[in-house]
Amino acid sequence: MPGLLDVNLSSLSLTSDTHQKQVWMDPELWGALPEPLVEIILSHIPLPYLLPMRAVCKKWYFLLHTSSFLSLQRQRTVQCTSYVLTVNEPAFSAFSFFQQGPELYYLRNSSLYCPISKNWFNMSLDCIPFRDFYITSVGGGLLCFIAYKNNTSSTNREVVVGVCNPATRSWRLLPCWEETKAYTLPQFVAMVVDNFNRSYKVVLVDHDRRVTRLYNSQSMAWTEFDDVPARHNFPYYDRCPSQAVVKGSKLVCTTQCKTGISTFDMNTGLWESYHVFLPGMHSSVHLVQHHGRILMISRVMKAKYEGSDRVQISELDPKGLRVTISLDDVPLGPSKQFLDHFKVCTYSSYDESEGLCFISTTTGERWLYDIEEQFWHILPSSPGSKTKSMAAYGGFSVHLRVDIQP
Repeated sequence: MPGLLDVNLSSLSLTSDTHQKQVWMDPELWGALPEPLVEIILSHIPLPYLLPMRAVCKKWYFLLHTSSFLSLQRQRTVQCTSYVLTVNEPAFSAFSFFQQGPELYYLRNSSLYCPISKNWFNMSLDCIPFRDFYITSVGGGLLCFIAYKNNTSSTNREVVVGVCNPATRSWRLLPCWEETKAYTLPQFVAMVVDNFNRSYKVVLVDHDRRVTRLYNSQSMAWTEFDDVPARHNFPYYDRCPSQAVVKGSKLVCTTQCKTGISTFDMNTGLWESYHVFLPGMHSSVHLVQHHGRILMISRVMKAKYEGSDRVQISELDPKGLRVTISLDDVPLGPSKQFLDHFKVCTYSSYDESEGLCFISTTTGERWLYDIEEQFWHILPSSPGSKTKSMAAYGGFSVHLRVDIQP
């Protein structure tokens, strides 16, 4: 019929995959369309495709930030609840990571995987105007990062903590947590996001482990607590991006002791530590929050220094966090070499059950595990990891939201 708009929305993509199509439309045709019709057309586009269209014109930019349009878009479009974000780095940087300790993350060319469309997207964080920064934790559509404020040639570089929304490309720095400027990286940083009131809290332990500090975005101020966990019960923190696990008002994290659990009560400011019993020997313990449950993912060890190719998934007892309930036996999947260095996060898709994403921090290989179906399958390689000169620093699950500001 004349006047109908023939557009193949599925061919729009943010990546340059091998068989990507280019869709060209007459600018005069777009300009002549009534504004209500433009809103209806755009409301059918999934969020990852929609975000780059903010650069088309000022009208579209403001349209994509209105609550009425976003509500319409969520009703008409099947949205992915979470995406898998991985960080690709040159191989020499990954080598330095394991030889000299954690390096700062240069997240200029990270990759975002959508389990619904099975597509990869380029996701740049060049909106953050710092060269040296890394992500400490994620949640609720926000990323918490630490950065050196001054240039790399400075002897004493100020350390700052910030929060960024990768969807809206907005960010802001939190006020300094010390009386004077901080020049040393904190020992521990984690962020908790309240999706109901669109606020967040940042838990920070300073470099000399004297106090624990809590930042509340509603009051826009830090609160100081004298309680700090003991050295052997200190939260395990390798400066890799992670998701904060929350139980009520408590932040839950693993400790330097492999099977230890530490909790920080954000209301009272007190730390508590527990020892969780796991039968046999385990290593590479990770905590993941999955539908309100706290899952403990660990690698089964054959001997003290010999890892196996088996993974165990257990659920922490929600009452005391001291007992684990082992889920059904996990079938064989990734190799022993893969499990030597891996990270794990949640993932979800529209046509598959939700599960876990295992990401190798040395090769960039990614495996998805369906908890309900007990089935492993390999995730397609991201565009940045197709060459042998690239490695991955792991990954994490991230939400894309435009209705929350840092």
